[in-house]
Amino acid sequence: MSLLTIGYRLTLSCLATFWLTQIASAENLVPVENTNPNFVVIVADDLGWSDLGFLGSSIWTPRLDALAARSTFMSHFYVAPTCSPTRSMLMTGVSNQAAGVGTMVGMQTPNQQGLVEYAAQLHDGVVTVAEALQGHGYSTMMAGKWHLAIDEDQRPSRRGFGKSFGLVEGGASHFADQRQLHVSENVTYLEHGEPVELPEGFYSTTGYTDKIIEYIDQAEDAPFFAYVAYTAPHDPLQVPDDWLDRYAGAFDEGPAIFRERRRQRLVELGIIPGNAKLTPPLNFPAFLDSYKGPWAERDETERANDLRRMEIYASMVELLDQEIGRLIDHLTATGKMENTYIIFMSDNGASIGTPLLYPQNTREWLHQNHNLDLDHMGQAGSFTTMGRDWANNSNTPFRMFKGTIGEGGVRSPLLISGPGITAGQISDTPAHVTDITPTIFDLASIDPTTLTVYENKLTPRGESIIPLLQGEQPAGNRPLVTALFGNRMVRLGKWKAVFQGPPIGSNEWELYDIVADPSATTNVAAAHPDILQEIDAAFVEFAERDKLVPADPPLNVRLEAFYEGDCNWWCNFKFRATNFVTN
Repeated sequence: MSLLTIGYRLTLSCLATFWLTQIASAENLVPVENTNPNFVVIVADDLGWSDLGFLGSSIWTPRLDALAARSTFMSHFYVAPTCSPTRSMLMTGVSNQAAGVGTMVGMQTPNQQGLVEYAAQLHDGVVTVAEALQGHGYSTMMAGKWHLAIDEDQRPSRRGFGKSFGLVEGGASHFADQRQLHVSENVTYLEHGEPVELPEGFYSTTGYTDKIIEYIDQAEDAPFFAYVAYTAPHDPLQVPDDWLDRYAGAFDEGPAIFRERRRQRLVELGIIPGNAKLTPPLNFPAFLDSYKGPWAERDETERANDLRRMEIYASMVELLDQEIGRLIDHLTATGKMENTYIIFMSDNGASIGTPLLYPQNTREWLHQNHNLDLDHMGQAGSFTTMGRDWANNSNTPFRMFKGTIGEGGVRSPLLISGPGITAGQISDTPAHVTDITPTIFDLASIDPTTLTVYENKLTPRGESIIPLLQGEQPAGNRPLVTALFGNRMVRLGKWKAVFQGPPIGSNEWELYDIVADPSATTNVAAAHPDILQEIDAAFVEFAERDKLVPADPPLNVRLEAFYEGDCNWWCNFKFRATNFVTN
């Protein structure tokens, strides 16, 4: 029996368990009598919305599937389109603009320079959840990627984490070689604020799990807040050698087959309507070198290259699942699990990016410093990325991808388990990453307005979602607003409005019934001017309160950055001409 058949059958078993649990309408668990519960917040990096097995993925994720069966799954949970803006909101409970990450490092436009809201790092006018909990008697710890500091005083050890280990910047090689993700950003690993050398044999997912288990043990009987910010499955896609061929041949049928399997499972779970249409994968005009022909028409070499990307990605996700399971097993073995809340999410959707989308990376730098050969994919020194077809598959059923405000960029799978949380529930009420900090405070019986650490500083603006986790329905709709790189979105009830610049948008509001049309195939703005007016008013209020400053000049994507192969003068000319026309 093939690995694919085994994995698929076992995944179906987990799905059946999850679905039966939901049908049974499991009663709320009885909270233990302890006013100081523990919290473990786990963030995956660039994980696609439906990449977990219980949502129909053929990637083997038994431990996260089991966690889902014990959790409430928030199926309409929103984050920012990229890494650090989401993390800033997670840590503070305020918008990324208010937290200081209105844009990312190297992407400030002239009119954003010098503004605290656009400094691309946290600032002292906000409080992190770790700072608040630390002042409330918690042992605070983190392992993984920070991505919220340029200055030393904004690093984890200065922002409330008593123990911390990990990467300061946004990404790097997953191995000990500390190879750069892009030329404009260093690779800095710190432990408790001090530089450290990575041990031989280091691999990010395993190393971060080792550290967070070590820190939890050191907390002994104190309540703890553990933040595990994995860098998997962010590119470069890499795994240890014994994981390289784990999915060899598993995806040979091509991405469309696996996307349809996910769609069917989501329909069975009642998450999307059975008649929902899916948008086709993003493509480019046939005259550009970045164009991808139909799967059946690709030659053997092209298909092998595309398949290998998904095989490595799937191995990264399964290894992530294994290590999260190891952490959960340790909590169980040490008797801490019964009083621990686990929150699992991704920071944004799957990425179609190539190494050339990062600031200041050039084709020459990429090919001189990385081995891009097919037989080297996934190994140290490679720079493997997922590719458009498989990223579209990972974001099923949604449109778009990381970096955009389409659902594929900003919808994250959110699992929350622990005392008093309804198990096996799927909640379709919209929620936002700024809700996590208020929810933690609610579970810990903390009122931030009474804490001295918040004096003259912003308190969280999100809302506790505890009522939703306990099966209650909200009293009304609230607007959920996200803005980044000149693009913006507002979710209001079943409606979602998006405003995007070219080449993927028209610089006008578009409106979608995102419940009936999760792939945003039909713009209904003309039929609902009253809804659009209400949404626009909500955005204007947000922009004024949080000091939104649109990029000027607008940020434009270079189309040639989506093609990482060799590009001669004719190839470059075609891309530049297309850029001129579309932008």
